[in-house]
Amino acid sequence: MESRARIISAARVVFAEHGCEVPLSEVAAAAGVGVATLSRHFDRAQLVQAVIEQRLQEHVNTADEALALAPEEAILSYVRGLCARGLVDRSLIRTFTLPLPDSQIAGRLRRQLRQRQLKLIRAGQDAGVLRAGVVPEDLLLVLLAVQRSMESTTGSAAWQRTLAILLAGLSDAATDHELPRPPRLDDLIQPADGPRPGRRPSSLSKP
Repeated sequence: MESRARIISAARVVFAEHGCEVPLSEVAAAAGVGVATLSRHFDRAQLVQAVIEQRLQEHVNTADEALALAPEEAILSYVRGLCARGLVDRSLIRTFTLPLPDSQIAGRLRRQLRQRQLKLIRAGQDAGVLRAGVVPEDLLLVLLAVQRSMESTTGSAAWQRTLAILLAGLSDAATDHELPRPPRLDDLIQPADGPRPGRRPSSLSKP
């Protein structure tokens, strides 16, 4: 059990720094074990699942903390915190979108997280700081846009401005036009026509 816990702890750090597709040999090295030892405990999919389950619980806790704030502050604090976490976790989007059909834990936690996000959104709308029509998928779209800004620029000015512009678009003051229909979660997981040009397909099933 000690080796297993050490491997998961190391994987959390390595995945955050390099993404979930990093060679498992790097995880083994960070954990201070051999690849054979790691393989006795996990294949790649199992290790990614174990990390995501832990992170999802943390995100549920973070949403609970945001819900304890004043309604007019809660949703904005939550979104800003989510984007700030993207600075130090390259696997963040995977936490929310990677299909994990064999994990009842992940399914339960994702449902709990969505329920809390809906509460945050409703609280923001009731407080007059968030426009009607906002859904949890919009929070992921904001995160995707901000992370792309983070990856494409240096310093913090660009992503912070991107976030401010997006939050302004979600505010109750920006109601001149109805929002387009939100994407399905499946569309955020994988484009309908496969990986976009220039992007490598996922290698999560590879050792």
